[in-house]
Amino acid sequence: ANFYCQKIMSDIVYKIKEVKELEKVASKILSLCSKRNIFLFTGDMGSGKTTLIKEITKKIGINNACSPTYSIINNYLGSNKLEVFHIDCYRIEDENEAENIGLIEILNQDNLCFVEWPEKIHNFLPNKCVNIKIKLENDFRKIIISI
Repeated sequence: ANFYCQKIMSDIVYKIKEVKELEKVASKILSLCSKRNIFLFTGDMGSGKTTLIKEITKKIGINNACSPTYSIINNYLGSNKLEVFHIDCYRIEDENEAENIGLIEILNQDNLCFVEWPEKIHNFLPNKCVNIKIKLENDFRKIIISI
């Protein structure tokens, strides 16, 4: 099988070859939502951060998730009136901008937040985040979930 999962220390590592395999990764990430609400997605441009977030949000009844590259923050309402924020920090130039658009308030609430390019706002991130790194390796995507 192409799909591969293993636990190393507190990291969970998936190796996937096809988009349909993201469903298992998305389920695992959602299972962590009862303990954490902020999920940080890192990886090169085009590595699949938005695709994975779309798969996660689909599982909670959100079918219109799209990349917030230009709007920076997309807000969705999932099943059970669950409010979800999809944040793309790629275009944030400095920390003042993060404050001006209300990002700090969003991160300090209990809403579910999926953040792409979190390194741009690292000073504002709470300690208890789940880190999800996506690396391209040959014809696989390696997804590392660190809790």
